[in-house]
Amino acid sequence: MAVTAGVGSMDETEVMNFIKDSRCGVLTLVDGDKPYPVPVEHYFDGKSLYFVTSSREGQRKINCIKNNANACYIIYDSRREKPELVSKGILCRSVIIEGQISLADVKEMDTKQMGKVNVQMLKLDVGEIGNWKCPAKVCDWPTPWFERYPNLVADI
Repeated sequence: MAVTAGVGSMDETEVMNFIKDSRCGVLTLVDGDKPYPVPVEHYFDGKSLYFVTSSREGQRKINCIKNNANACYIIYDSRREKPELVSKGILCRSVIIEGQISLADVKEMDTKQMGKVNVQMLKLDVGEIGNWKCPAKVCDWPTPWFERYPNLVADI
């Protein structure tokens, strides 16, 4: 797995900890010629990401994976959604994980609401990890960009 560097990037240890400490993100699959993004929770073992979904046949996620194994997963922290990050010196950060996804296994869960249910385990073998961390020292974080710069959307 390769962690790419860029402007404001995190080091590899920070990236790995960010993925392990985060619990959810957006998994984007390929549905024909369209992207299909799905918000999901993940488990990271240091090499692969794991997700759980319904095991029903005909489900869009499962069909996408059967037809195209390419996937992308994004995790991010935003100072607007988590203002406590600013006190830690984090304005915003994100990782974009690309790799191959597969239907790993069907397992049984015992839930409070529905009793025993079968779930499909998905496995994303991590290929490349891009990352970004806001390098700004000062930022008008409480104000969205479109309010700070209304001229950018004035003629839309």
